Amino acid sequence: MRQTSLLIFLLCLSTMSLFGQTRTLTGNVTNSEDGTDLPGVNVVLKGTSTGVTTDASGAFKLAVPNQGGTLLFSSIGFQAQEVVIGNLSKVTIKLLPDTKQLSEVIITGYGTQAQKTLTGSIASVSGKSIENIPAPSSDQLLQGRAAGVQVSANSGTPGGGMQVRVRGTTSINGSSDPLYVVDGIPIQSNNLSGIGLGGSTTNPIADINPADIASMEILKDASATAIYGARAANGVVLITTKRGANKKAKISFGTYQGTQQLWRRPAVVDGPTFETLINEANVNNGQRPTYANPAGTTNSNWSERIFQDGALRNYDLSIAGGSEKVQYLVSANNFFQEAVVKGSDFKRTSGRVNLDFTPIDKVKVGTSVLFARSTRNLIRSDDNISGALSGAFFLPPNLPFYQADGSYTKFGTFENPIAAVENNNIKMNTNRFLANVYAQYDILPGLNLRSTFSLDYSNIQEDLYDNTFLNNGASRNGFGQSLNSRDNNWIQENVLTYQRSFGDHSINALVGTSMQESTFERTTATGEQFPSNDFTRIISAAVQRGTSEGTSWGISSLFGRIVYDYKSRYLATVNVRRDGSSRFGRDNRWGTFPSVAVGWLLSEESFMKDMSFLNVLKIRGSYGLTGNQSGITNFQSIGLWGGNLDDLGAPSGSSAYVDLPGTAPIQLANQDLKWETTTQTNVGLDLGIIKNRVKITADYYVKNTTDLLLAVPVPRTSGFNTLVQNYGAVQNKGFELGINADILKGDDRKIGWNVNFNIATNTNKLTKLAAPFTVYNRDIYRYEEGYSMYSFYLHEQTGVNPETGAPIWTDVNGDGKFDANVDRKIVGNANPKFFGGITNTLNFKGFDLMFFFQYSSGNKQLHWNRFFGEHGGTRNTNFMTSQLDRWQKSGDQTMIPKMSAENYAGNLRPSRFLEDGSYMRLKNISLGYTLPKPLLDKIHLSNLRIYVSGQNVLTFTKYTGLDPEMTGTASTNLTQGIEFFTMPQPKVYMAGLNVSF
Repeated sequence: MRQTSLLIFLLCLSTMSLFGQTRTLTGNVTNSEDGTDLPGVNVVLKGTSTGVTTDASGAFKLAVPNQGGTLLFSSIGFQAQEVVIGNLSKVTIKLLPDTKQLSEVIITGYGTQAQKTLTGSIASVSGKSIENIPAPSSDQLLQGRAAGVQVSANSGTPGGGMQVRVRGTTSINGSSDPLYVVDGIPIQSNNLSGIGLGGSTTNPIADINPADIASMEILKDASATAIYGARAANGVVLITTKRGANKKAKISFGTYQGTQQLWRRPAVVDGPTFETLINEANVNNGQRPTYANPAGTTNSNWSERIFQDGALRNYDLSIAGGSEKVQYLVSANNFFQEAVVKGSDFKRTSGRVNLDFTPIDKVKVGTSVLFARSTRNLIRSDDNISGALSGAFFLPPNLPFYQADGSYTKFGTFENPIAAVENNNIKMNTNRFLANVYAQYDILPGLNLRSTFSLDYSNIQEDLYDNTFLNNGASRNGFGQSLNSRDNNWIQENVLTYQRSFGDHSINALVGTSMQESTFERTTATGEQFPSNDFTRIISAAVQRGTSEGTSWGISSLFGRIVYDYKSRYLATVNVRRDGSSRFGRDNRWGTFPSVAVGWLLSEESFMKDMSFLNVLKIRGSYGLTGNQSGITNFQSIGLWGGNLDDLGAPSGSSAYVDLPGTAPIQLANQDLKWETTTQTNVGLDLGIIKNRVKITADYYVKNTTDLLLAVPVPRTSGFNTLVQNYGAVQNKGFELGINADILKGDDRKIGWNVNFNIATNTNKLTKLAAPFTVYNRDIYRYEEGYSMYSFYLHEQTGVNPETGAPIWTDVNGDGKFDANVDRKIVGNANPKFFGGITNTLNFKGFDLMFFFQYSSGNKQLHWNRFFGEHGGTRNTNFMTSQLDRWQKSGDQTMIPKMSAENYAGNLRPSRFLEDGSYMRLKNISLGYTLPKPLLDKIHLSNLRIYVSGQNVLTFTKYTGLDPEMTGTASTNLTQGIEFFTMPQPKVYMAGLNVSF
């Protein structure tokens, strides 16, 4: 023991002596071409193993001998440089790019890494590639720009939700959306609206101003995502916002103004045609014609009264700069977008402050603060037959807009679409506060500790009032609803990072802890029987009801990572995270999620040096586990009791006990509940040729998700029908290819042409399920082992009998007759066979032209509007123009049956409504001009660019609906690829200006 103590004392003494002979040298490393800071640069004292790497702002601190020495600066993609220390206390180094290497630095979870030595599968989208694109949310900007990332708009509702899938759908009951991390904060990204207006959702990501974004990285394979453990099965999207730098203050202002239009209008018939078709149906059914003079009837075009050219405008202002001690960025934004359907719009006003401060040597503190106020005017739409859009399809065109007394024309239970847009009073106001504060201490050269505390707080106020001109309000003499929701998430993390280069070896290691708690509360008040439409607050209602709810969950985590490379040639990465969640049973509260990845840079081998055209050739592979905890409620593992019960013992708005309190069990306990676990294998190749002007990335992956959280049938003797258990599995596998090519790249930089292309496939299959089940609108989706998710379960129609006009159905069970109750089958699914995008960027002197195509192929889209508009006269609602292709006489070749009741029975789900949803869309195109530098100097500006731009300008598709991209039932995870009175995305035309000084 004494010998050990003496040894420790001598070691400390020698260490103190060593430090007594050294001094601290600080510095900054930048790119010599554009002056940008370079993180991850190796700074090594030549002839020793002492070294550090530069931080995110390109800065470093290193203990060097008093007598001086030589520093060696090296980074992937740049030429190495040596600097004699002498008596210097601070150095500024400008590294020259090396075109023989890949130079990009990629942001990873809790750090950065040079792309050349990266072993995981990460797609990066720079802020420059998405600037000036009119989009309310950053996830929309990912569409078609990253291989394997499928992004589609649920609808054209401003501020509406987006569906983002990274390498397929991994869960049935749970969310398959990726985890979003903004400046290190895992944020709330679920729909927080409590008013049920249809299948549409709102998008919390829309609270973040896209102009603030510096880059977005999409972590795809297990090596990249496992550091986020239990929430990373669906991939991770890292959003990094812009920050200040040690430079002169730069003020930037940007604006664009535009208009939005429909690219396709509802295909419904006019008044005379409507009456003609109704008469034909009556005759075919053995009845007398209803209308005597179809040619002279009223012809009301309902859709013309609800659609508009929507306005679009945006303003951005920022100032960024700093000194050696303080770097700052302050920005403000105002965004407004009207929908193409009247009565709906989205407005965002936000402000951001990003600050980094070095108060003393070795200590750095900072903050990122966002405050955003978003206002939405909403309408009933998307999977709702009581809205304006559904009314434009339903209401017969032979009815007048108004009655003789000036009142709105009524038609059964369907809403007059004009009344729906003129009397709409549905608002949603969101106040979002997203902030973190951090402190970083450099313990030793290459060793630092960073602690952060983050807060994501949202307050949502929703108000609805249906006046007496609307059906819902007329039946109740006015109906009002008011909701106040509060969502509060706090996160505390500590990360210890060690970076060291010694000889041919380099190591980057980190360990960390994380704690998070999320609390959600909502108070709801409803009222009806209002004295008049001038009184819209609940307090004025004669009948009032109120309720409140609250829930919370927490997660605690330990994580670590080691990244090692030898001669920047042999690479390895190991991640592990252990998460404990309050959502799961006491027997499975903790889960461990490891991953390992290896890479080999063949281009660094001596036997490859003679291949001058080949700059980079790397093969890599990874394997690991990630989790998903979103498939259950916060208290799913424990037995629950509830009050305010209905006659069946379930919570209800009206108590079975009248005014007496009562409780009953409402949920069985299951202490064995655990995570859904995704195991992923990935092999990839990175290739750079012709001085890295052509870069190719290819990946193949297999993802197997097991222990799906599903409601499994249990014996009725338990008192319940189902119990949520871990039972079920799904597989996703696919191929990704990305190509980035500088086709033209002049040395004078006056001419350039860059092409970025990506394509991906994904095959989804349910590999284990307790029993098949069907969902939505009389079971038009079926989930069954061996089939894909989002499979359509319909009556397969193969044609129409040319002699009788009757539809020809497939006899599924082979009993020789067609029975609508049993003869249904899976006839396709909504998953594309392949998807991707291609971007062309051209520059000539001061002009720039960008055009971006996004595409999807092989996906089926259910045009469910046709079910209601191609009804053969069985309803009195309007017809879609597809009805005009009906069978009328012997010999007609068509898929639309004869107009008779038996051919359009209400229990039929014909497969003819399932269309090819493949499309290619000119998603963005822009033409700009930047003033030359001599002219800018004369007017004292650093940059001025003007441009015109368009979005969704051209769409090539065989789909006959309003938009092949939409999912009008996005409020449920079990459906995809269906249009049902869904607001379409608009075409956008705009002009803009960017100026800085």
